[in-house]
Amino acid sequence: MTEGVFGRHSGHEQVVFCQDEASGLKAIIGIYSTALGPALGGTRFYPYATEDAALDDVLALSKGMAYKNALAGLDLGGGKAVIIGDPNTLKSEALLRAYGRFVESLGGRYLTACDMGTYVRDMDVVARETRHVTGRSPEDGGAGDSSVLTAFGVYQGMRASADQVWGVPELTGRRVGVAGVGKVGHILVGHLVAAGAHVVITDVAPSAVERTRAAHPEVEVVSDVDTMIGTELDVFAPCAMGGVLTDETVAALRTRIVCGAANNQLAHPGVDKLLDDRGILFAPDYLVNAGGVIQVDDERHGFDFARAQRKTAAIFDTTKAVYDLAKADGVPPRRRCRPPGRTPDGRRRPPPLHPHGVAPPRSVRGTLTEPDSLRVPLTTAPVTAASALKLRGAPRPWTRRSAALPPERPLVRRGPVRVLTLLPAVLVRGPVPRLGLLPLQRLAELPLDVALPVAGCRLRFTHG
Repeated sequence: MTEGVFGRHSGHEQVVFCQDEASGLKAIIGIYSTALGPALGGTRFYPYATEDAALDDVLALSKGMAYKNALAGLDLGGGKAVIIGDPNTLKSEALLRAYGRFVESLGGRYLTACDMGTYVRDMDVVARETRHVTGRSPEDGGAGDSSVLTAFGVYQGMRASADQVWGVPELTGRRVGVAGVGKVGHILVGHLVAAGAHVVITDVAPSAVERTRAAHPEVEVVSDVDTMIGTELDVFAPCAMGGVLTDETVAALRTRIVCGAANNQLAHPGVDKLLDDRGILFAPDYLVNAGGVIQVDDERHGFDFARAQRKTAAIFDTTKAVYDLAKADGVPPRRRCRPPGRTPDGRRRPPPLHPHGVAPPRSVRGTLTEPDSLRVPLTTAPVTAASALKLRGAPRPWTRRSAALPPERPLVRRGPVRVLTLLPAVLVRGPVPRLGLLPLQRLAELPLDVALPVAGCRLRFTHG
């Protein structure tokens, strides 16, 4: 098995095999990256047929979490854990506490949460042995079930997809197939029904189907996923296990959009090109299903549901931005759904060309800036007001559109300032602390004097 781990060339920092014979625990924790922060990812409890299947799943899921957390603008790396076994028969307090001790032994490198087969009450038990757990009940100091915002985020991604395909961000009258009505799928159906969509559902668990039908009698039920795939739909939403999109299923799909909550929906990386060739818009799963990680991250800082929901609502704009980049470059959306300038594990990539084909600018200190996107790596360099003012006359080989600066008013106050080398480049009044990696959402909180954008970016000035 050890040879098999290294032979997979997965790029993971750490893979931990956990066993407690007394409780029957057999688990694997995968830490893909901690470059941006502790590796966050849920614990999946599932009866895998083999240990190899469990290992493959945890490696793929933890890597996906690195992308998801980075794209959501969180200071978190990617991790995941799987517990091997049937949660209906194997799960016990002793097993969960043993698992919590393994999580604690990692010293905070991995933060766990709920996933398939685990629930808020389980995280409360795990928390008796480790501090490094999120998704606990409100009574235990947590934020509760993260499925609520996961479903909300998928719905926002679905609206953005509808806007891309039909020109309006509405699902009224659209036929939407939800494959899997468990924790997330059930809540997603509620959003869709409220929006006036005609919803078709299926699930391998009859009890899940009955629960959703009881809550929403108007939904249509089909027998299995294969039947749903062959059904005429406007949107197909995979919300159960990953790997549902294979070469064969893509050939059989009769839909315009694929947008769902399941992780790792593509059976292999080339499937996104097959979807694109058929004119089917694919919403990358780790982009649209990030509402849950946004919630559990917010829990770490004192949970506020309204604040977390506002952050999750931004998935609509993020998804639209990814679609626009992909359309401009003529590639499937997944290939433009990447943290800018860096891999998820923090390694720097050569800066790509701007979508318009021009090179990115350089800062006053000559440091290459990173492309503007969902997460902006920043560096800071102390300069004087005089040197900053030279930017007025600086050559701009990196843009084809002249960005006129304010004619007379000073750009910055006298004295030392810091230049944030990013794209757009930003001058900030007065000294600011070293920021490192800054989520794009926080740019609105900075006291900006001037932003120097590249082609296609808006120019915005503020003067205090």
